[in-house]
Amino acid sequence: MPSFINELMLKELTSVASNATSLILVDHSRLKSEDTIKLRTALRKAGAKLKVSKVRLLRRAIPASAAKLIEKSKGSVGVIFASDMVAAAKVVADLAKENKVTVRGGLMDGETLDVATIKRISELPSKQQLLGMLVNVLQAPIAGFARVIAAIHTQQGGSAPAVEDTPVAVEAAPAVAGDAAPAV
Repeated sequence: MPSFINELMLKELTSVASNATSLILVDHSRLKSEDTIKLRTALRKAGAKLKVSKVRLLRRAIPASAAKLIEKSKGSVGVIFASDMVAAAKVVADLAKENKVTVRGGLMDGETLDVATIKRISELPSKQQLLGMLVNVLQAPIAGFARVIAAIHTQQGGSAPAVEDTPVAVEAAPAVAGDAAPAV
């Protein structure tokens, strides 16, 4: 008969696994407590969660394709549930470089990922970097067009409009009757 605690853990793991789009399985046995806290904080900032669970419960909570990755494991395994796989993979790859965790594999969009694939994912640019590249690509033709127009204008004897050095006068708004504005 399963214990009440195991049933609660299984229910929690199942709900977290169903909401996550990707997961990474890690061996966390070499992590010290302060490293675990740092890992959980970094993952939280990346929009991911670390859950440590018994292998027996984890096999029942995650999809069968990912359960194959932990067949030979005994004891407990760390599972990182993430909505942004790249950010979570970067955090895990940093710890793997320091030999504090061992990546066992992962699952993204229903596809099983091996360790090499997760390492390649961690080397991808972040979402912010990709958005910056997109803005640069979209902005480049417009900037080039503006430079061509400015060059044509100067070749035809025109000059760039001068920027006035005088400050712009700001008119004070008239006071509304009944409102007393404090003197400054």
